Amino acid sequence: MSDKFKGVKKFIFETSVIIIGISISFWLSNLQEKSNNKNKEIEILESIDININEIQKYIDNRRETFDEDNQLMDYLSTHWNNLNLDSIVEVLQFGRHKKAFHNVFLDYREFHPPVSEISSIIGDGSISLISNHDVKIQLISLMDNSFDFVNQNVKSEIELQQSFRAKLLQEESYEISKILETTQNEMRQRIWGEVDNRKKILAELKAITKLKSAKNYLNLKIRQRFWIMSFYNSFDKNLNVLRKLVIKELELIK
Repeated sequence: MSDKFKGVKKFIFETSVIIIGISISFWLSNLQEKSNNKNKEIEILESIDININEIQKYIDNRRETFDEDNQLMDYLSTHWNNLNLDSIVEVLQFGRHKKAFHNVFLDYREFHPPVSEISSIIGDGSISLISNHDVKIQLISLMDNSFDFVNQNVKSEIELQQSFRAKLLQEESYEISKILETTQNEMRQRIWGEVDNRKKILAELKAITKLKSAKNYLNLKIRQRFWIMSFYNSFDKNLNVLRKLVIKELELIK
């Protein structure tokens, strides 16, 4: 009986040791996993912070270009019937890529902030490693709402411009045909303001202001640009909210 009791006691002891060993192993493994996840979370948040700064630089630069566009379009719309063409020619001659005839009437502005890092974090599931619920919600909202709304309205403006291009293609006016004539070299020179294009710009303005469709297009573009800027400002605001949340969270977990 004594030997049997000793055997049971030994079995219980050995089993307890194994269970305790497994428990400690699981505990240490859990600690290691938490530590690894924390380090990964810090890396992700730091990556987001860097990406936010890159996006901010882009949208600040783009805002400057949009603002130049907006001022020019507002002036043209307001003074369409009594434009001081010589004054506008001077502005467009030195406006380079920010204030140019072709950017108002023939081409369009796109919007491509470097959001690939944030998109990747959301898309590949890395966002699940972020413990702060507010940061995760702000990340998703920034991309699914603010960014998407800007893009949708930029695309609408591009579609409007393409419709006006189609109208110009159907014009049989010799003046319109002449103002559309260009070369790769001329485009480069005009974008960088390398040569005197006053005579060509004046001819462009005289021809385009004779078209009622051009005036209609300009005013529709202004309306569309208003919504672009509204959602653009919202995107900028939400980006700043995200930055503050990320910085605060990094300070807490580091």
